[in-house]
Amino acid sequence: MPEITVPAIVFVPKQRELGTVQAELIDAMVDLHPGGLTWRRTFPGTLDQVPHVRNFTSYLLADSACRDDAEQIVAELAANAIQHTGSGHLHGTFIVEIARTTTTITIAVYDCGWGGVPRFGAHCRVNAECGRGLALVSTIADQVGYEGNDEVGHKVWAKIHTHASPKVSRQKV
Repeated sequence: MPEITVPAIVFVPKQRELGTVQAELIDAMVDLHPGGLTWRRTFPGTLDQVPHVRNFTSYLLADSACRDDAEQIVAELAANAIQHTGSGHLHGTFIVEIARTTTTITIAVYDCGWGGVPRFGAHCRVNAECGRGLALVSTIADQVGYEGNDEVGHKVWAKIHTHASPKVSRQKV
C-alpha cells in the first residue's frame, strides 16, 4: 500500500488575523485570576540583554497604554542590575517580573546582590551622562521601592496605575 504524505501545514490551525485586542477583554482575562497575572523571565547579566528585556515587556503589554512607560522603566532597572550589582559579573543573571491587574502594572527586577542599593530620591545634574535612570523611573512610575540586601539580592520595583482615578496620587515609597 503506498504511503500518502500530507504537508504538515494542513494540520496547523490558521492564526486569527492580527489586530488590536479590546482592553475590556484583557481586563476580563486578568480578573479571572485572583491578584492578576504575573510573568517572570531570567536573563543573562549582560548589557546586550536590555533590548530583549524591552521586547519581553512590550510583548506582554502590547494592548496597554502604559507600554512605552513600562519599557523605559524595565530597561533602566535591568541596566542598573547589570551595572551596579553582582548580576553583571561572570555568570550573573537577573530576573524580570511583570505583574498585571486591571488597575496596575508592577515591574520588578531581581538582582544577585553585592552592589549598591537604589537611591530613588537622589538629585542629578541636568547634563549628567549617567545617574539619571532612577530619577526617570521615579518620575514615570506612580510608586517605586526596593527590598532585600547584598546577601540575598534586591527586588527593585515600580508600579504604574493604568486607570486614572481621583483617589490615586503619585506616591513614592
